[in-house]
Amino acid sequence: MMDREHGKQQKMLCVTMESLMPEKHFLRDLDRLVDFSFVYDKVESMYSHTGRRSIDPVVIVKMMLLGYLYGIDSERRLEQEVQVNIAYRWFLGIDLDEPVPDHSTFSQLRRRKFNGTTLFEDVFEKVVRLCIEKGIITGKLLLTDSTHVRANARNELYETITVVDEPSAYIKRLNEKAIEDGLLAEDYEEHVTLKTKEVKQSTTDPESGYMHRPGKPNGFHYLSHQTCDSEHGLITDVFVTPGNTNDRSVHSERIKTQIDKYGFKTEAVCADKGYDSSEIHADMLERGIQTYIPRQTVPVDESRFQVSDYEYNETTNSYRCPAGHTIPYKYYDHRQGGKVYYGRDVVCRECPYRNKCITGKSKRKLILRKQNQTAYEIQCAKNDTPEYYAAMKLRQIWCEGNFSHQKANHNLKRVRTRGLGKAFMHCLLSATALNLKRMVKLLTKQLPLRKIQLLAHIYVQNIYLPVM
Repeated sequence: MMDREHGKQQKMLCVTMESLMPEKHFLRDLDRLVDFSFVYDKVESMYSHTGRRSIDPVVIVKMMLLGYLYGIDSERRLEQEVQVNIAYRWFLGIDLDEPVPDHSTFSQLRRRKFNGTTLFEDVFEKVVRLCIEKGIITGKLLLTDSTHVRANARNELYETITVVDEPSAYIKRLNEKAIEDGLLAEDYEEHVTLKTKEVKQSTTDPESGYMHRPGKPNGFHYLSHQTCDSEHGLITDVFVTPGNTNDRSVHSERIKTQIDKYGFKTEAVCADKGYDSSEIHADMLERGIQTYIPRQTVPVDESRFQVSDYEYNETTNSYRCPAGHTIPYKYYDHRQGGKVYYGRDVVCRECPYRNKCITGKSKRKLILRKQNQTAYEIQCAKNDTPEYYAAMKLRQIWCEGNFSHQKANHNLKRVRTRGLGKAFMHCLLSATALNLKRMVKLLTKQLPLRKIQLLAHIYVQNIYLPVM
């Protein structure tokens, strides 16, 4: 028999939030596993002890996290969702007859109170430490990659500015070492003329950077540099730079920061070929950490001698060419951070292998040897080994998988605010949301590893080798 609803009269119900909240719900597990009361200590100095009572800061932090947990990238829409969602209200401790914090509250807190603070770094770090305590982060193998995050700026609104093309921090470090070794004069900078270059700067968000990379979208972006633990892909570090920053420029410092902060006993790090740098290889070797980083590919002319065909003699600080001639050290190049070796014009001109060694315009063979070339060769000797391929597979699974998941579900496609600090906060909250979801599923046994992840995981666990 068909029935029809004829309208319902309003009636009073005696219910509690607890009775309306489903027994099996992600937010129940999250509330049980993570105690957010530590936020009070972090923000106490930001609030006055007199005046009107504020909205509970824990409610603010948890509500902002809800936006990233459930992919709600609009604060107005977040307010509307919390208004009607029983689970959200239960998690925040807001009863049915209580008002939801206004969306303008978030923008004011972000601009005035939380801007320039470490609050969201502290929240992220708290989650990482909890995962370490629970044994789901080990820090033995760390995987690094970066992804572009669209800036809140139009690509056509920019100005071209001229900036000084200063040497990188890495080159400066090499030059300092060259001074200590007597290869470079202490006052060399007084005789150097710095070059300039033209770059695009957004008039809307000057702190973003114009990214122009093969296979990537051109435009103003930020780069989110993330490090993941190979155990379950949980994110252990987030760092944000303008979109025109080189990936490898921040890698060593971020790995050191994590080791010092969390006490990791890291045995190896893995990254893609964008991180192929003698700086990274040398810094990690100094700490006894193996690097698994593919070499950058360069066009090779098979008809000519390769760099590996020239034998380096550390004792005499010289090279020996395939014809048996000595190529001695000549000077230190402060622009490239390496030693320059070249042979005599007369010898090279008469050499029978001349056409295989140098081009027709060159008079002699020239070789540049970076300061950390020895460390580079030691680390790259482990490439093409089983542990190298296992690490690269895990990097692909976790780093690229995390970025894909964050962009699809945790607001990492673009930032709605402007400025490097706010972009950093945005990327931190996205990473925190992913960590919280994965942590809850792991600790409640809801996340079995996929077959390929499990195989790679077991494989790497069995092949960790000490760094020689």
